[in-house]
Amino acid sequence: MSVVWIGQKFLKEIEAQKESVRDVILAGTKDFAQYQYLCGRYSSLVDAENSFRELLGKIQEDAEDTRT
Repeated sequence: MSVVWIGQKFLKEIEAQKESVRDVILAGTKDFAQYQYLCGRYSSLVDAENSFRELLGKIQEDAEDTRT
């Protein structure tokens, strides 16, 4: 199992969670507090995704550097 494969699976899971949160927001929330919570959750997922993509990119760059 490669790091890239695991990374892609993890990113798919984050995307699925983002989609789930987005669907609930678009379907309508019961109150403003739930809306705020879901927006925060979505924002956290986006931050996690961006951080992970950056880390995965560095790992791939390091792997390429060690090959040459």
